[in-house]
Amino acid sequence: MKAEASVRDATKADHAAVQVTLARAFLDDPVFAYFLPDETTRLKRLESIMGILFKLGLPHGACYTTAGYESVTLWRPPNEWDVPFWAYIVNGPALIAAFGTALPRVLNTMGMMEKVHPHKPHWYLQTIGTDPQFQGKGYGGVIMRQTLATADAAHMPCYLESSKDTNLPIYRSFGFEVTGEMQIPGGPKIWPMWREAR
Repeated sequence: MKAEASVRDATKADHAAVQVTLARAFLDDPVFAYFLPDETTRLKRLESIMGILFKLGLPHGACYTTAGYESVTLWRPPNEWDVPFWAYIVNGPALIAAFGTALPRVLNTMGMMEKVHPHKPHWYLQTIGTDPQFQGKGYGGVIMRQTLATADAAHMPCYLESSKDTNLPIYRSFGFEVTGEMQIPGGPKIWPMWREAR
């Protein structure tokens, strides 16, 4: 059955549900599996990490969810993609609790990603995730197209990083193209992808 989903702004009240959806969506993600190798604790740690990302994204007014939390997107509007240093300080204890000894490698990876991040104004899809039980039913497409339409109306390009090679064809179907390849030392690859303005 294909999704007949409505999309709405996610609010602070959605925090718990949003972090669960995103954690479930990223449970088998190669990058998070590399940083969080213990499968018995990964889901709970991911919930904490996604909760932090959601909290940091909310002030930018571009976090969205489908009605039943099947899919969630965390976007950053043009010129708002960069995470300020103070955000790492404020969330330091929670990040240490979530990543443990992997945190230095995580921060190095984020630094690598920031170095190649485009500086031309664009919409940045920081995170998109669909709960596995709803994958393949169209929810991800519905929530993706919602912000792409906003970007297209303003003739703005879009950018994302894919941590799964199997997702590259999906993103290509929305107009994104691979612009490079980042290799995490000793770990998996990440693919930056750009979508030209329409």
